[in-house]
Amino acid sequence: MDMWLDTNLTPFMAVTAHWIKTTTIQTPQGLQHILKLQADLISFQHVPGQHTGEHLAHVFLFVLKQIGIRSKVIFNYSMLCYPLT
Repeated sequence: MDMWLDTNLTPFMAVTAHWIKTTTIQTPQGLQHILKLQADLISFQHVPGQHTGEHLAHVFLFVLKQIGIRSKVIFNYSMLCYPLT
């Protein structure tokens, strides 16, 4: 996740997903597993309002739910309740 402002100072959140794609091929030496790092921009979201950690977390969770991958992402909710000081 990355936050930035355009030239009009409009705030946006960009969310990029990263995952490892596994391909298995048969070789003369046996099965070989090929791992390839994948990445893709999965959301580009206007973020109105304050940019507190709690608000940004809610926007991020909204994005994950909106694209249907919330259950596939590990997220530590205690980070919302007990921020690092």
